[in-house]
Amino acid sequence: MKAFITKSVIALAMLAFCAKASAQIEFIEKYENDKKATYVYVGKAMLKLVGAKQYSIVPGRDMSAIADKINGIQIVTSEDAATVAKIRTDVAEAVKKYGYEVLMKANEEDTKMTLYFLQDKKESYVLMSVAEDGGANLIAFTGTFTMDDIAKMTQQ
Repeated sequence: MKAFITKSVIALAMLAFCAKASAQIEFIEKYENDKKATYVYVGKAMLKLVGAKQYSIVPGRDMSAIADKINGIQIVTSEDAATVAKIRTDVAEAVKKYGYEVLMKANEEDTKMTLYFLQDKKESYVLMSVAEDGGANLIAFTGTFTMDDIAKMTQQ
């Protein structure tokens, strides 16, 4: 009986950790069925199929440093004012709740871009939030990349 309880506690702890890890990008998935937003998910198999090393998902950035380490990419875009506000709120809440670090901020005319990073024990997360007049874009990368990998990509 004692072994059963111990195994059950370990299993619950593992489930709790997994739930925590997946919840960090989970807020993006709710836009999958939102008619006022465009949602795209690109999985690891598709990235391998199209040869992610050869193509840049982020314009002007060489993704080859982290291409093999990306497990998935989620993209959400919207021009609907209420949806744009919700995306911005969701990003701010996730950054605060999970402790994302701000890697970079850039402002150019009417466009503001912020790049966030979080490294967990098993996965890493990068959020790229772009706010433009009348629209919002959010790109989330999940994978096993490190801060050094991100630095190589952003130094170009």
